[in-house]
Amino acid sequence: MSLNGLVFEEEEILYRTGKHWVVLAKAVLLFVVALVIWSSGPTLHSLAQFKAPEEIEKFLPKIITVAVWLVRYVFFILFTLLALVRLFSYFTLRVGVTDKRLLCDDALFGTFSLDIGKIESVKCEPGLFGGLLGYGKVILTASSSQRLVLTNIRRPHTLEQELFAAK
Repeated sequence: MSLNGLVFEEEEILYRTGKHWVVLAKAVLLFVVALVIWSSGPTLHSLAQFKAPEEIEKFLPKIITVAVWLVRYVFFILFTLLALVRLFSYFTLRVGVTDKRLLCDDALFGTFSLDIGKIESVKCEPGLFGGLLGYGKVILTASSSQRLVLTNIRRPHTLEQELFAAK
């Protein structure tokens, strides 16, 4: 993916950025959680054992087995999908600043451009770990009350400075 196809003839890309590597670490963590859930069947099954009334004691082992199986697979699929979405966003989001526009190119949400003259405010929120590792959230507000939130962006303060410098 490249921002070069989005640039007009008289424009020049002044700054490029994308997702920070910490997105990959979060995806790996989600995959690890999914694998822990996948392999937790015997543990969950032993935790779900209890003394039941005699009327349902015949059916209870099957009910517990199905419930544990269902919980394991639903959460495994959920965490795996969350990890895949993070991985996909890392490799597909590109952000660029030209002398006239802010460009965002994302495979999921398409391309987006915003005239720099229409940007009213830029707020950078790195957070605790973001300040240490160099990533954060950038919140842009346009004159039409439109908000654009870019999360886990590399060097958000530099993006903010480049936007103000381009104005």
